[in-house]
Amino acid sequence: MKSTMLKMKQAAVVMTTVAVLGAMPFAAYDARAEEKAYTVSAGSISGSWFAIVTTMFETYRNNIPDLTYTTVPGGSVANPISVGSGQSQFGMSYSTNLFAAARGDAPYKSKIDNVRAIANTGLSAYIHIYVDRKLGVESIRAIADGKMPLKVDTGPRGGGGELAAGRVLAAHGVSYDNIKEWGGSITYSPYREAMDRVNDKQIDAFINDDLPGAPLFAEFAAKEDILLLPQEPQAIKIMEEQYGYVPGVIRAGTYKGQTEDIATTYQTPLFITRADTDEEVVYQMTKLLFEKKDDLVTGHSAFKALDIEKAATGLTIPLHPGAARYYREMGVLQ
Repeated sequence: MKSTMLKMKQAAVVMTTVAVLGAMPFAAYDARAEEKAYTVSAGSISGSWFAIVTTMFETYRNNIPDLTYTTVPGGSVANPISVGSGQSQFGMSYSTNLFAAARGDAPYKSKIDNVRAIANTGLSAYIHIYVDRKLGVESIRAIADGKMPLKVDTGPRGGGGELAAGRVLAAHGVSYDNIKEWGGSITYSPYREAMDRVNDKQIDAFINDDLPGAPLFAEFAAKEDILLLPQEPQAIKIMEEQYGYVPGVIRAGTYKGQTEDIATTYQTPLFITRADTDEEVVYQMTKLLFEKKDDLVTGHSAFKALDIEKAATGLTIPLHPGAARYYREMGVLQ
């Protein structure tokens, strides 16, 4: 019953457009008469992106007149498609996926060349490999060597985490096809559902990425029957050279009972919009990201990673003109 009620509440959040209630103008922004109603593609409802995007757009709602928004579930792979096609006007996506989308590389079937960057968020989503201790393994390579019938969930389809999960398995010699051939299975669930299935012993493993210490991941990692596995050096090299992931470490003590560093890889999400989004609106949004950073941090601690010196760096698609104008004014972009 509680699970059903939670899902009903989550669905209500997704379908609700937040209205403007006495919004005050920001700085000297000349408000336009027309309503600015936007759809924003985030990630899984139970993941960090959904909360981060909602925090961001609440700040915009409070400071940009006539702005309304709807936050919808999405994922790093799907969001460039949604923004490029106009289903959404804003979203988040990993730099690795945006690079592939702009070129028309897999998993994209054609080029998506009308998506622009607003900011490098500075956030780092680290790949987490969780397995049930009953498997008796201490590495993904052991699963490959033993041709084990692994039952794994890799998160919602269309997400950057799910794509990363498939890549990290393959880098260790375990493709999705291998798992199925060995009698295992691949499922694609929202984070909470996947973790519940591991807890209920319906599946053996969950692989996806998020901020180190993210609440849901921390809750899961704290369970005594769950083991967090490292990536092997050769696999990390493959992830870096073939896909552009960055080598990293989940430091000891990040999670309850974690006594050793966990070697892994990570990627950084960019805040994105359509190329034809109004330049003044994007300028104001970029400005608010940094002038209202304290408010954003109060809403979600992930915004501590925002750094104006790095916001226009590490981009794999062009900057939107509105964002570029603000960065030039601040002297961080030529």
